[in-house]
Amino acid sequence: MTITHIRTLAYILLVTLLLACNSKGDAPKTQDKKLTPADSTLLIAVMPTLDCLPLYVAEASGLFENQHINVRLVKYNAQMDCDTALLRGRVHGAFTDLVRAEHLRKKGASLKELGATNLHWQLITNRNARIKDVRQLGDKMVGMTRFSGTDFLVTYLIDRYKPKNEVFRIQVNNVFIRLKMLVGNEIDAAFLSEPQATVARLAKNNVLADTQKKDILLGVAVFTTNNKHQKMVNQSLPAFVKAYHMACDSLNTKGIQHYADLLKTHFKLNDAALNALPKVVFNKFKPVREKDKNAIKDFSTQ
Repeated sequence: MTITHIRTLAYILLVTLLLACNSKGDAPKTQDKKLTPADSTLLIAVMPTLDCLPLYVAEASGLFENQHINVRLVKYNAQMDCDTALLRGRVHGAFTDLVRAEHLRKKGASLKELGATNLHWQLITNRNARIKDVRQLGDKMVGMTRFSGTDFLVTYLIDRYKPKNEVFRIQVNNVFIRLKMLVGNEIDAAFLSEPQATVARLAKNNVLADTQKKDILLGVAVFTTNNKHQKMVNQSLPAFVKAYHMACDSLNTKGIQHYADLLKTHFKLNDAALNALPKVVFNKFKPVREKDKNAIKDFSTQ
């Protein structure tokens, strides 16, 4: 590694240690107080990524109320915070990925899959790194999250393209910080989902790989099956699914830009990023494909 890489790696490790000492993690300050699920409220952990957008739309449009269920979206900027909330019983469900779900199961969580989601990632390289091929990732730093879909994808690409030197996995859980570090030339590459990937592309960074083009679908909605409000959860899920599907229909009919206010507020997008977002088809819940389950079955999740 170069001296610059070593210094950057040392800085990242220091920041990681400082964050680890902060018990609040990446969760918003409004969620510092202990969350206790209300008996009649379905709590869902979500991220500022487009796979979760139908939930934001359903909440803002009153679709949950129309289905006579109480739903509260518990918003986090890092998937690990969603997982912690799920493990500690602070939420009933979360939008995550298959690798994270398996990691949670190995930590003792009892989960059921509600269906696959629209989660995709792009591997984007910093324009100053001048990386044009995955084989050039050797001796480079890639932003990702351990025991997640992005961790699996690093392994997938290494096994397929075989860079000559080691690829350094840099754990940056907060999606906004990961984007900032990529654009700021603090890491060489990062896995980003939408809309963070759009912001990175607008800054003239390069797309090296795209899970959509590789037909890799790892997004999944999961719910716990062993919490004290299980009866309420089971009774609420059919109406929850119906509201989610209605939100998908609305997004597909009206387009993402129709919900610009939501995207600006919760996803921190400006007008340029809003206008540059790719056309997305929001699919209704379907069972997770066996090919995706099989793809990750040999990947270590602990």
